[in-house]
Amino acid sequence: MVRLGPMGRRGLVSLLLTVSAVLAAGCHRIVATAVYAWKGSSEPAAFSGLQDRRVVVVCRPPSSLEYRHAGAARDLARRTGSLLASHVKGIDVVNPVDVEDWADQSDADDFRELAKAVGADTVVFIELSEFRLQNGQTLYQGNADVTVTVHDLRDGDRIAWEKPLGQILFPEHSSVPAQEKTLAHFRSQFIEVLAERIARNFYPHDLHYDFAIDAAAHG
Repeated sequence: MVRLGPMGRRGLVSLLLTVSAVLAAGCHRIVATAVYAWKGSSEPAAFSGLQDRRVVVVCRPPSSLEYRHAGAARDLARRTGSLLASHVKGIDVVNPVDVEDWADQSDADDFRELAKAVGADTVVFIELSEFRLQNGQTLYQGNADVTVTVHDLRDGDRIAWEKPLGQILFPEHSSVPAQEKTLAHFRSQFIEVLAERIARNFYPHDLHYDFAIDAAAHG
């Protein structure tokens, strides 16, 4: 039998009281989330091969991306790289400024040439086959279709890992009225969601992170 100290007992009592109150309201999904959070749960990295590698993050936008959202691919690559740099042990992520400088000065559109120019041995290639922010004239709902591929250039451009993430909706079960926030604010939130969905494949992460996403869309 596990014995709890005073702090542990108080924490458990507080949790049980919260669970009882929420059960009374019929919010069973929230209860499940609270229990998992208290117990602690972590999903391992789907691919751990970015450790101790020099990595460049590249995002190719869909050809149909509207002009006003043309920077979305750049911003997504930047934020994904930032998350990888913060969470993957020993990784060396190429500065996105160096990537953008190369793109501005080169006519090439080949990530292999880019990787060579910036001294990267690994490419995290993000392909957006769709990117939309609106669901009608007065509602926001992010909609993207994403595939992530890791190219190992030390092994002759071998595909080391690939995962179609499929369609990602934000919020998943609702839309956000346009009067609640600006399109630029909503766009930043959606980019953050996409970057987190991509980057977390490469490091351990909270298994139940997505439960709070829809609520965050309205914040």
